[in-house]
Amino acid sequence: MVTGDNLITAKTIAVECGILDLDADLSEPNLIMEGKEFRGLTDVQREEVAEKISVMGRSSPNDKLLLVQALRKRGDVVAVTGDGTNDAPALHEV
Repeated sequence: MVTGDNLITAKTIAVECGILDLDADLSEPNLIMEGKEFRGLTDVQREEVAEKISVMGRSSPNDKLLLVQALRKRGDVVAVTGDGTNDAPALHEV
């Protein structure tokens, strides 16, 4: 789940949607991260961490696009949904 919400809100929504288990160990380094941290990674690092991310909070439209690109470079099939113009770059990419 990639959202512009802060991490606390994003985690709560992810638990309510069944993306995260309330009892899961959330200390996994790349399970939950902010867009700023993701965009600060190199292309290779983004590819390595992309499939480990369960929740990305405080993300920008470009962060969503970078995630889609990293997953596709790995050969993954990617689907994107969104409800706003900030989702357009990632939607257009797939």
